[in-house]
Amino acid sequence: MIKIIVLGGGLVGQVMARDLAADKDIDVTVADLNPALKEQLTPHGIEFVQADLSDADTITQLIQGYDLVIGSLPGFLGFKNLETVIRAGKNIVDISFMPEDAMALDGLAKEHGVTAVVDCGVAPGMSNMIPGYVDSILDKTTDLTIMVGGLPKERSWPYEYKAPFSPIDVLEEYTRPARLVRDGKVVVLPALSEPELVDFPDIGTLEAFNTDGLRSLITTIDAPNMKEKTMRYPGHIELMRVLRETGFFSQEKIELKNGTQVKPLDLTTRLLFPMWKLGPEDREFTVMRVEVAGLKNDKQVTYTYDLMDRYDEDTGFSSMSRTTGFPAAIVARQVLAGRVTDKGVFPPEFLGRDHELFQLVLAELTKRGVVFTERIE
Repeated sequence: MIKIIVLGGGLVGQVMARDLAADKDIDVTVADLNPALKEQLTPHGIEFVQADLSDADTITQLIQGYDLVIGSLPGFLGFKNLETVIRAGKNIVDISFMPEDAMALDGLAKEHGVTAVVDCGVAPGMSNMIPGYVDSILDKTTDLTIMVGGLPKERSWPYEYKAPFSPIDVLEEYTRPARLVRDGKVVVLPALSEPELVDFPDIGTLEAFNTDGLRSLITTIDAPNMKEKTMRYPGHIELMRVLRETGFFSQEKIELKNGTQVKPLDLTTRLLFPMWKLGPEDREFTVMRVEVAGLKNDKQVTYTYDLMDRYDEDTGFSSMSRTTGFPAAIVARQVLAGRVTDKGVFPPEFLGRDHELFQLVLAELTKRGVVFTERIE
């Protein structure tokens, strides 16, 4: 029996656990601080362990005896968790939106004989794998544009937004400087910058803004122009800019009149997150477009991949948890099967260069109802 442990039992962690547990030869355990998860996971044959996953020693002891680790923690814990798992000599597939460069641990992973696939969700994740695949086909890649958004079906005042994944990682999209590539040079711009309106069939008009989603693509794809943008309903950008510029996202303590010191971000999260919580009655969708342009046999070619995914009424899985969790679960099976054997840290674009593996991932996603459409012009 193959044993897998999922570190983090949030919406995405539960989807990965349930998908993997559907295989009779895989025994799945979820570790999380929230004891209420046990009641949700047990009916699906998934073991639960209550644990403080912010503690490296706890993780090191916890993952002993498992064949593979799945990392599903918030970004601020991601790098530390990845390093801990690598030092323990365990292979890992990770989806954490960590601010640090996971490739900094490549040497450590090689030293410990570990295969670590990082950023293995939808964006980052499939938004990396697709450019990796297309780049290996083209003679020269010139332009890459990624646009992605997870949004509630119903637009409700005041934010017209619900957080389909870790809310603290959502705030990162509004504060972390965005790295783009223009004319072959890396350009750093503020988050929420350069808004533009984009129309999508069956959705309408959305607004897109610069976010730091290129990540490893900046160094692994040799293209002179690359950008990633996040999409929201029109008006959301201005609301977030007002909060940010007023200081509500600051982590620097301020002193109140009574002498109490507080971090504005702590107050903001206490007020915002309950309003952003995705409830069981909320329906949402994920929309993504990846355009990769370049030259093939001296001709200009553009590959466009579109995704439109919605809440699954049969399973109760949110769209963002499906589109993020399924790629990681599929890749995890390939690591276990020995399809991904090289040692080191691997972003998904490296996997995309294996055409057979890329098509397998797309086919497995399609089986689960997550369908990417391809257009070549």
